[in-house]
Amino acid sequence: MAWCAERKIDFLPVVFAGFSWANMNGKTLDEISRLKGEFLWSQFVAAKRAGATMIYVGMFDEVDEGTAIFKCTNDVPVGDGVKFLTYEGLPRDHYLKLTGAGGKLLRGGIPVTESMPPLKDR
Repeated sequence: MAWCAERKIDFLPVVFAGFSWANMNGKTLDEISRLKGEFLWSQFVAAKRAGATMIYVGMFDEVDEGTAIFKCTNDVPVGDGVKFLTYEGLPRDHYLKLTGAGGKLLRGGIPVTESMPPLKDR
């Protein structure tokens, strides 16, 4: 961040909900666990503490990589060789709401806390 600031270069950190290449490369299904949103929230907090003024959320709809934040079901389809992660029983919009809270955090609308804030309007 300091290097970029000295050179007047914007820095855009990337945050993501979790990760899996199981369907693309046969690797571990839950290679980077979502931890029910704790993993994503920890990245928002780290970016804010580092002085980030903007964040790129990757990715809205990358279901095959396990990074999707859009509304999903916990009743995932089953197929030959295809596996999907669930939202671990969380509400369908959990990651959208958490991303909204991350935006508020970034703008200073909510305090920096290690634990996720309560997500309203369920």
